[in-house]
Amino acid sequence: MSRWLKTDQQVLRLFGYAGTGKTTLAKHLTQGAGNVYFAAYTGKAASVMTNKGCPASTIHSLIYMPSSRSRVKLLELQEDLGQLYNELRFEPEYNTYEEGEPSIEDHPEIKKLKKAIKEEQERLKKPSFVLNPDAEVGRADLIVIDEVSMVGDQIGRDLESFGVKILVLGDPAQLPPVMGSGYFTDRKPDVMLTEIHRQAADNPIIELATKVRTGEKLGVGQYGDSRVIDGKPDRALVMGADQILVGKNLTRRQINLQMRRLLGRGHDDLPVAGDKVVCLRNDRDEGLLNGTLWEVTDTELVDGMELMSLSIESGGRGTTVPAHTHYFKGIEDKLVYYEIRDAQCFDYGYALTAHKAQGSQWPNVFVFDESHVFRQNAKRWLYTAITRAAEMITICRK
Repeated sequence: MSRWLKTDQQVLRLFGYAGTGKTTLAKHLTQGAGNVYFAAYTGKAASVMTNKGCPASTIHSLIYMPSSRSRVKLLELQEDLGQLYNELRFEPEYNTYEEGEPSIEDHPEIKKLKKAIKEEQERLKKPSFVLNPDAEVGRADLIVIDEVSMVGDQIGRDLESFGVKILVLGDPAQLPPVMGSGYFTDRKPDVMLTEIHRQAADNPIIELATKVRTGEKLGVGQYGDSRVIDGKPDRALVMGADQILVGKNLTRRQINLQMRRLLGRGHDDLPVAGDKVVCLRNDRDEGLLNGTLWEVTDTELVDGMELMSLSIESGGRGTTVPAHTHYFKGIEDKLVYYEIRDAQCFDYGYALTAHKAQGSQWPNVFVFDESHVFRQNAKRWLYTAITRAAEMITICRK
């Protein structure tokens, strides 16, 4: 570490499999390195890093700043469409109203403008961030990034653009970003940790994870307190887990709805006291981190069916925030980014995707094995899901 800090090599890759102590080691390696910034891709992973003695933020808050998106182009396209409709109304060929005759909607320019409007509306749904060239991290001596397998090409290049030394910590067996590949994990590590420390070397969870990582097929049976099963699972096993993990968002929503029915809370789409919810957006002012789980203590609709006052608590800390109802109803695609900023974003958290669970861990995990959906990343998906468990896991193969 000392030798690297004196070289021109910007990035040092410290990789290791789950439980090898990457974060713990990084805490000691960075002592005396000067002004050090710690960060992770998700708010939950940053929280885990902080709890291990490395005060961390998200990469986005570290190097980006929000950028407002202009709606001028959309308004111009809509005005052009309205003007074209007015012009075509007086064209004889579009005023016959006879069967088989062309309508205004068939006009190529109308189709072109409608397509452009739809594309612009989709673009406006997405939040926009730009690199902050004056970010404080530019004056750091060292940046440490954990859970680096989640970092894609653009963010990786943006981190390097500050010219600061970067120590990246990652597990090459974990899932890459949802889109693209891991910018830092695509190359060989400078240091690779292989000895398990978090759990005993003979821990069944490590055994299962190692089998998956090395390409062995998991056989049905008991592995200590953990197990691999086939077919429809026993209800008690599912409901007794601290967290359920799945592969597809469709499965996640179905299981969340089913869990609420089994718990006697499925009379409405909206949450009630006792429901388990997951935060979907970081909010420093409210102490909310993307991926963190909360229990609902009270709710009240405040704006028809669009917004609600959501009282939540976790680990003895409670807060009340305005929240969108769209996610609970499965219609979040109707929200655009400038509306999302007006309130918090929560969804039911009984089941999470393995992607959303990266950076988190629970004592008892139940996994619906949907690894086949991820094809070339099937092993990585299942490995990531298994290593979210600290004490016991049940893997249900479909």
